[in-house]
Amino acid sequence: MGDGLEHPNWVQNLKIAIKIQEKANEKYPGLFKPIILRNSRYNQNLAKGASIIEVGATGNTLEQCNTSMKYLADVLKDVF
Repeated sequence: MGDGLEHPNWVQNLKIAIKIQEKANEKYPGLFKPIILRNSRYNQNLAKGASIIEVGATGNTLEQCNTSMKYLADVLKDVF
């Protein structure tokens, strides 16, 4: 890894993230932005399948973020 820290399950975590992304694109096209890969682990090494999912941005309201969480929950229900 770029910062020298090991993350032996990163490929497995990426595969799960891709499944989530694919299901989201199938159910709600355009809702999710592309997956971004970094050479850091952000504690994703602590559990198999750990991912960071960011919701909203500086231009979004809390209401918009809460609404998008309903869609995310629906996607995760289908994937898991």
